[in-house]
Amino acid sequence: MTPDARRLFPNDMERLHLKPMDTIAAIVGAPDNRALLQSIISHTADHHAGFGVSSSQYASFGEALIWGLEHQFGSAFTSDLRQAWIELYETVQTEMI
Repeated sequence: MTPDARRLFPNDMERLHLKPMDTIAAIVGAPDNRALLQSIISHTADHHAGFGVSSSQYASFGEALIWGLEHQFGSAFTSDLRQAWIELYETVQTEMI
């Protein structure tokens, strides 16, 4: 975790463990439903704005997400798949900011 992001998280992280993955799963599951995708992104962006998330923190999360996917899926995480995830995250990040 980047030091400037620590203030965004409570000491008890138990309830937050699944939140990012739930949101990512919802976004990945809605690419053909633009209205649903936009609703998910807007809702998440509103929450993050209320917490004071900065653009550099979004960038750090994106880097951590790609790193995690690479390590979880190993050789199955091809360069094409990596690029698709980067593009998806950049789109979401841009809309959230």
